[in-house]
This record gives sequence, C-alpha cells and structure tokens, in this order.
Amino acid sequence: MKVDVTILGGGPVGSFLATILNDMGVSNVVIDRDSVPYQLPRAIVMDDEILRACYDHGMGKWLQQNTEPLQRGDFVGPNDEVVIGADIPSVGLQGVPPVVVHYQPDLDVMLRAEAERRGSEVRWGHTVSNMSDTGDVVVTTLDSGETIESRWFIGCDGASSWTRKLIGLQLEDLRFDQEWLVVDAELHEGAQVELPVGVRQYCHHDRPFTFVQGVRRYRRWEFQIQEGENAALLNTEDGLWKLLDGMISPSTARILRSAVYRFHAVVAPVMQHGNVYLAGDSAHQTPPFAGQGLNSGMRDAINLAWKFSFITRGLATENILATYSPERVPHVRSTIAHAVDMGRLIDQLGGRVSHGVDVESGYGGTRPSPFLESGIVTGSDERVGHQFWYHPAVSQAVQHNGASFALVTAEPMEIPVDFALIPIVNVVAPDTLGGAFAIVVRPDRYVAAVANNITELSASAAILASYV
Repeated sequence: MKVDVTILGGGPVGSFLATILNDMGVSNVVIDRDSVPYQLPRAIVMDDEILRACYDHGMGKWLQQNTEPLQRGDFVGPNDEVVIGADIPSVGLQGVPPVVVHYQPDLDVMLRAEAERRGSEVRWGHTVSNMSDTGDVVVTTLDSGETIESRWFIGCDGASSWTRKLIGLQLEDLRFDQEWLVVDAELHEGAQVELPVGVRQYCHHDRPFTFVQGVRRYRRWEFQIQEGENAALLNTEDGLWKLLDGMISPSTARILRSAVYRFHAVVAPVMQHGNVYLAGDSAHQTPPFAGQGLNSGMRDAINLAWKFSFITRGLATENILATYSPERVPHVRSTIAHAVDMGRLIDQLGGRVSHGVDVESGYGGTRPSPFLESGIVTGSDERVGHQFWYHPAVSQAVQHNGASFALVTAEPMEIPVDFALIPIVNVVAPDTLGGAFAIVVRPDRYVAAVANNITELSASAAILASYV
C-alpha cells in the first residue's frame, strides 16, 4: 500500500488527524492495536479552538448532541471559600461554548467512524513491527507482514510511544510530579446530589482534590495521594467510597473506573526526526488541571495536516514542515507551564507549601493565553499568533481547496502579487479588523499577520511566502 501519511495510533488525536487529512486531500492509513476504542473515560473537556475546528470539519451536529458547555471553574480554599473563579459564557469568540465536556469513549467511536467514512485506510487490531525512514519514503511493516510506503509517519501512540523511542527523541522534564487517584462515576437516573457546577479545585490542606461535572450524568474526581499513603489501598471499593463520602454514595451513583496516575509535565524539545513526527501524548504530557492534554494533541494534528496538504498539492516544499516544532513546542510548553502552576496553586492555597504562584493562574485569571511565538507568523501586533475570532466566511475561506490562507479586508481586494506563492482567499469582513487595513489568517485560523497599509501587507506577504 502507498499513502501520503501513516498514522500509528487510532485514539482521538490519530483519528482526528486522519479525518481532517481526508478533508484536505491527503491520503492516509491509521494503525491501532485495539480493534475497538478504549471503553473507559480519560480526557473530558474540549476547548473552543478544537471545537471550532471540529465544527468547521462537519462534526458540529454530533458535538451538539454529545457535549455540554462547562458553566463555571473555580478554586476554593481550605474552608471551601471561593478564592478565584469565573462563570463561563455560553458562547465565546469562536462562536461556540468556550469549553465543553464530553465522554471520550463516545468521541473516540465517532472520530474512528469519521476517518473511515472520509476515506482513511484502517488497520484496527494491528501493531507495527518495524518502521524505517529512507529519506525518500517511510516503510512500515505490520505484525501481519503487510508493508506500507508513505511520505510521512506520525506517531500518535501515547505516552509510552514506540515511535518516540525508535527515533530516539527525548522528553524534557518540566518538574512536576505528583500521584493522584482519578475516579469516574455515573449518577443513577433521578439521583439527587449536591455537587458544584462546572469544575472546582478543592485546595484543602489535608487532601486537595478536583471535581469535574461531566456530560450527562458522568462526574469525575481526582484525589491527591499523600506522602506515605498506600495508593493501592485507597483504590479499593472501601477506600474509594470513603474518599467520596458526603458527595456521592452507592445509592446515588456507580463507580465506572478508578486509576492511580502520576501527574507529570514533559515535552519533547523536538517533535520530528526526518520524515517521522510525534503528536499528542507521544510528544508532550501535562497535568490535567487546565484540561489541555487532548486539546494540545489535536492542535498538533491541525498544524501538520494543512502543511501536508500544501506539499501534496504542490503549493509548498518540504521546508514548511521545519516550522512544526518551532510552532508547537513553545505553545505546548506554555500550556503545560500554566497547568503546572495551577497544580502548585492548589497546594499553595491549601496552605501546604508556597510556590510563589500568582493567583491569576487560576480559572478566570488574567494570565495570558499561549500563542504562536515563531514560525509562519510575522509582525508585532498583539493579535499575531492568536486564534482569529469566528467569522463564517473566514472559516469557509481557510478550507478552500482543502486548506488556504484568508486575507480579511474591509473592501474587496485583488490579491496582491506578493501572495502569488501562497493560496489565499479574500474575505470582506470589516467588523473583524479592529482598525487594521488587513489581517492574514492561516489555514489553522491563527493570525499570521496584521497590516495597517498595503506596504505593510506586501512586506508581510514576502515574509510568509519565504516559509513555503
């Protein structure tokens, strides 16, 4: 078999990548050792950037029916007083809820089905026995003996990534290491319980814990395991119900799963080697306090997908892929750093230890969002490197012919000759310019440039074109 992309790992990141690659005209095969998706919940939230991408790729109806907006997030102190928090609006800048909760087993089934329906070759129930990158082609051998030739290979194969080990990429430790017990439960139908709305960090002195109001009747707790405790004893039926006492009981809920996790923070400083790339947990892992593990993996997928599309369509050289690590590593490093500070803030607010973390790192705080610091972006305008707010014509434009840039202007404009090397569609949307002459939006909806006049626009075009 010959395809453009071989994807190892048919979890949500790998299946999402396959799905959008199909929309962008990039052939692919997905390999996963499990014949059916993992049936227990892990990731639980999706942010508006990824939600908007899913909507734009035709998955909005399913998400509307299978997710619920998260309504609030807060941190409470030792006496359950709210220290910092905020109500979450029903619709955000991307035209969708800022955060939704989902049930990952259902999401996984949908994404696998979408990948297949849109044209992916799939090899469920198989593993890879060997993979070699010759420079011109990646040859992958399955346990069945089948060989696959592809232009690129993407390891979406999780935290213990076979791909990462094979190509010798290392993970940098960002110095957060705590053991937590995660418990997922489902409320009985009609059960009456008093639980918070949204997500709450209980910064208690004796045992901090997290509560997340999941979709439908699903609820999640995460309990910090204390030094000297026997995690195995806590993770028993008696131990779990003692931890949950006062919140739920066997009469109001059933425990779906419980697992002890070591929450840690790591990132691969380089996420590619030759024609082999890492995405998702194979490249980075984060404490869950910001809910960004799965979202960060899907950002990896989007970043790679449109660049692969440009190359296969003859619109860019392989050089464009050199921007993958410089764009994604600082962004995900900043995302993880925020999650780490949230974890430290929990201990700090509980009076356990002082890390000097600003309370503004909590939910609803003023800590700036991560943005693209380098790569295919140019200019000092504060909007550069951030997501462009939702506009239906822009969403349509960036999907033109699979993936394109959008040139947003107040009046119809003939595309400047400087953009000859860049596929770009003019969008007239004066209400989105914020006083600028023009804004250039990338296929992944990040702002690539902001120009105040035609001279600045031409200069920006030349810089952007140098990457393709």
